[in-house]
Amino acid sequence: MKKENIFFLSFFVLIFIIYGQSLWGGFVFDDRGILEHQALLVGIENIFRVLSFPYWTIDAGLYRPVTLLSYSLNFSVFGVGAWGFHLVNLLIYFGIVSLVFVLLKKVFNKEWLAYLSALVFLVLPIHTEVVANITGRSELLALLFLLLTLFELTKEKPSYWLTGLWTFLAVGSKETAIAVAPLTLILVSMREGSIGVHVWKKYFLPISGIALGTLLYFFFRFFVLGTEHFLGVETSVIENSLLFAEPLHRIGTALGILWMYVSKTFWPANLCSDYSFNQIPVITTFFNTQVMLGLSVLIASFVSIIYFWKKNPFVSFASAILFFGFIVVSNIPFPIGTVAGERLFFFPSLGLAMILALVLSKIKWRWIPILLILVYGIVSFDRQSDWLSEERLFLSAKKCAPESVLSLSNAGTVYYFNGEYDKAAKVLERSREIRPVYSKGLNNLGLVYWKQGRNDEAREMYYESLKQKYPYDGAIENLVLLYISEGDRESALRWLRIMYPNAGDSALQNLF
Repeated sequence: MKKENIFFLSFFVLIFIIYGQSLWGGFVFDDRGILEHQALLVGIENIFRVLSFPYWTIDAGLYRPVTLLSYSLNFSVFGVGAWGFHLVNLLIYFGIVSLVFVLLKKVFNKEWLAYLSALVFLVLPIHTEVVANITGRSELLALLFLLLTLFELTKEKPSYWLTGLWTFLAVGSKETAIAVAPLTLILVSMREGSIGVHVWKKYFLPISGIALGTLLYFFFRFFVLGTEHFLGVETSVIENSLLFAEPLHRIGTALGILWMYVSKTFWPANLCSDYSFNQIPVITTFFNTQVMLGLSVLIASFVSIIYFWKKNPFVSFASAILFFGFIVVSNIPFPIGTVAGERLFFFPSLGLAMILALVLSKIKWRWIPILLILVYGIVSFDRQSDWLSEERLFLSAKKCAPESVLSLSNAGTVYYFNGEYDKAAKVLERSREIRPVYSKGLNNLGLVYWKQGRNDEAREMYYESLKQKYPYDGAIENLVLLYISEGDRESALRWLRIMYPNAGDSALQNLF
């Protein structure tokens, strides 16, 4: 068996050892969006509707047709079970790791360093969210197609239509794949040793293909999202407090988050599925240790791109992946839909994996890289098990994000369905104390109060839920049920008219 085939086999086996348990997992957390849109996604006849549909809601300002199309194909090939979605995620991850090895080997002609880089990248525990969570598919596909774009440029005669296709598929999987543009120029300049006129002539067509693929995506994005949501993002303070922060405070906090990403990549302690409000408070000063460390990483990565361009192109390319991969998800140039998430650092972490692999390759004690990969693999295996069910995930998030409105609300839901109403009330009340704006959490607190016989307080929570900027519509139904339980048919009928504005009173009366 060829050495390369042994490498690929080791990737495959390791991925299924670490993440194979996900095949027994279900649809959890953000995965529920797939189930909620199952009617749209099931059936090959809906393909054009899928391609013209925003990524769940138009208000989110997201358009990811390739990711949605992959869900449709998943339903068509493997049916409605979650196992098929998890299986495809594992296979895509295998494809990514294999491409990392092939690309680095071809560009830098260092087989063992390429293999070690791919291996380190494979076992990084910070990747568990992307691989184990079905909706991590967008990150996986974006990186897969981005690597295919870069690999095409390493050929003697790159195909302009393939570079265009891979670029469109990458950006169409997730917008952050736009980082392919600067990486393309850096890769080409490295391989050719300059960026002179002869280089532009040689790569004019493939680079034009990349530009056209990107423009095609943005054309469809404008067509689907319209002028209001084409560039803007609309979200609540719960998802991204930086959207509402002053620019300097936003940048400082983003730099602090960069240091958090870097430290958790190398030292994977307290990995978490949630960093929303107010787990990461807005940092209002640059004289902060995390901010300074994050700024140092950002500056060092940018300087390294230039400094090592000739001296050590491997370090230069790794630094470029880290720098440009982070910038597009950083909230620094503009706010995005979320304050932070381990999934966002999936692509930038490749740069760190390459640098770590380079360091490990210089160590004369070969047991150290083996031990590190083993430890990372064990941590990843253990962390991935948290994603097998919502109960495990939500309770683990409560521990690692005790100041998050969302995590506390989700933990309250777990306690509610387990009949532990006192526990549910405690964490949901704490969630409300932090910031009483999460409409679903307020609704859930109302449900708990109702179960406890505290009807007036339950009613107040339902009203609060509906007063928020992003109201939870289910609170209306819960109000109806509350009034029915109290025998107040008139009030119940009033709320039913809101639920079903086109139905007559006689039809609504039959619902009692």
